Amino acid sequence: MTTVVAVAVACVSSLVAPFAVRPLLQRLGVIDVPNERSSHTRPVIRGVGLAPLVAIVIGYSIVLASDPADRAILLVLLAVSVAAGALGLIEDTRGLPIRVRASAQIVIGLVGACAVVTLADGPLWLVPIFAAAIAAYVNAANFMDGIDGISGLHGAVGGGAFALIGGILALPWLVTAGLLLAVVFAAFLPWNLLRGGMFLGDVGSYLLGGGIAVVAVAALANGVPVLAVLGPLAIYLADTGVTLVRRVVRGDRWSEAHRSHTYQRLCDQRLSHLQVATVVTVATAATSFAGLLSLVGPRAGAVGAVGMALVIGAYLWAPQLAARSVGAEIRIDSPPLVESALPSRAGAGLSPRWAVVGASGFIGSALVEELTGRGLEVVQIAAPRLLLDPSSEIDAVVAESDRHSHELESLGRRLSGVAVVVNAAGLAAPDSGADASLFGANTLLPVVIARAANAAGCARYIHLSSAAVQGRCEVLDESAATRPFSPYSRSKAVGEGALLAYLAEFDSDDSPEVVIVRATSVQGLDRATTVQLRRVATSPIASVARPGNRPSVVSSVRGLVDFVAEVGAHRHSVPTIVLQPWEGLTTSHVLELAGGRTPTMLPLAVCRAVLAVGFAAGSVAPPLRGIVRRVEVMWMGQAQNATWARSAGFSETETGRVADVLRGRAVEASRQ
Repeated sequence: MTTVVAVAVACVSSLVAPFAVRPLLQRLGVIDVPNERSSHTRPVIRGVGLAPLVAIVIGYSIVLASDPADRAILLVLLAVSVAAGALGLIEDTRGLPIRVRASAQIVIGLVGACAVVTLADGPLWLVPIFAAAIAAYVNAANFMDGIDGISGLHGAVGGGAFALIGGILALPWLVTAGLLLAVVFAAFLPWNLLRGGMFLGDVGSYLLGGGIAVVAVAALANGVPVLAVLGPLAIYLADTGVTLVRRVVRGDRWSEAHRSHTYQRLCDQRLSHLQVATVVTVATAATSFAGLLSLVGPRAGAVGAVGMALVIGAYLWAPQLAARSVGAEIRIDSPPLVESALPSRAGAGLSPRWAVVGASGFIGSALVEELTGRGLEVVQIAAPRLLLDPSSEIDAVVAESDRHSHELESLGRRLSGVAVVVNAAGLAAPDSGADASLFGANTLLPVVIARAANAAGCARYIHLSSAAVQGRCEVLDESAATRPFSPYSRSKAVGEGALLAYLAEFDSDDSPEVVIVRATSVQGLDRATTVQLRRVATSPIASVARPGNRPSVVSSVRGLVDFVAEVGAHRHSVPTIVLQPWEGLTTSHVLELAGGRTPTMLPLAVCRAVLAVGFAAGSVAPPLRGIVRRVEVMWMGQAQNATWARSAGFSETETGRVADVLRGRAVEASRQ
């Protein structure tokens, strides 16, 4: 009876918890942004896996409070599940380097494996195997969590299969654990599948992977046949394993985002998310049934093994079968399809009518020159002056943007008939303190323009942000993760978060495609920062950290506006966040070009010590952090991973334009 009550309460908890979790995630800006691995095309709220995590804790707590005979094993299952989910929550909200994340997964696996083997009085050689299995399946569940419904259905079927195994073998703890997994993930499905749905995020996928994995190894340790345990896991393991092997054999970087999983390739064959999730789920149910045959006897187990292999083979071959079917359909009934074309707005980015907000500014004026040089009609719009409390959180920014009816109406009129609108406005003030004008321009204005572009029916909206939002991270990339370190970078980061939250909350099929372009350290002939850079480069303090060959974020305004023009005119969908491509300079190269001489090489350890002191002082005087950061960029540089630009064919070694700017030479905009 206790298990029934626990399962019922856990189900209700998982179903209603998102009402409280969603506002929290919006406030934190936990938004899932599409990338090369994604099968969705618009930002959505993620991290709602926090709701199943809370429900799991509640369910287990009710059972444990009844003083069951299996208290020890249930505590282990709960601890590993919660630890995995908590790690995913940190990844969702703050981000973690891959080494830290992998190390934490291994530690969780080791602790869980040691506890399981000890309780079952099993051999110690099982510990490393079980530890690796737990860590591996956490990642498998995370990799597979790319489309609506797939993880919720996997939790429901996988948990149900383990509960059935527990019932057949009279293992009450396995029944309890399986039912709790099944109901908490099944209860999440309505939130994920309905319009404006939400994603589990890493907290949910890690919880799913860790929960299933620790139940599986505990079942193995307690004598459940391997085939029966493998059944619920087989499809996820096969999809992930075969994809990994295929990428390694091809020479691809296995750690990069991609779309080569079997389920993703099925999506590419014009199947909906729910259809693909159903295929995966039916295959998992079939392999689970095949595994159950091993509980009958050896002969039935052999039949089950053959059946499981056939199901796995059919699943892995499904994309090819679907491709043949779709190909035949296209040849007979339809013109050829263009992959990833903008739905109902294909080619709209090539319309001759654009708008540039902030057209009189440094970047805006250069962009207007670039666009008019390409023969485009450009509507030049002065940015409205907005004010915003610097302490405003993301949800407050979205709400505030709707209150500026005058600006929305004025911008809407100017944007009428415009295909592409570019927000080149904002305050470029890295050393500024937190004030209302800075946050009004960099945080509130991007969302106001998005609302106006939506109302005017624009096809694409490009918001120029800054790579400074990712702060001191090792490699700049195109993820939604931000680590602001100063008032300026925070104003840009919260602006991005508010824009993504607006998209996740109010997006529709008729909304503009929104692209956030993260610009690096943009230089121009007469720009104050460039003039200052030349002064530093010709002074005795011109120096870099040894050996001076690290990539520099210094770029040219011509490189940026050329990139923005190409993004706006791109005929296919563009990821929501893209990074300006590297222009090929190293830290020493920058100062050599700007100063005409080789900079001093400083010991790396000395540079790091000075920067540590500087940032510590910046914690007392925040504007100082912007200055220290500029010194850090000069000394240390920063690697950049402009994935989309590279995939679209943009060169990352085109040093000519930025070299001319640093030398003080005029250079004409490129024409294509």
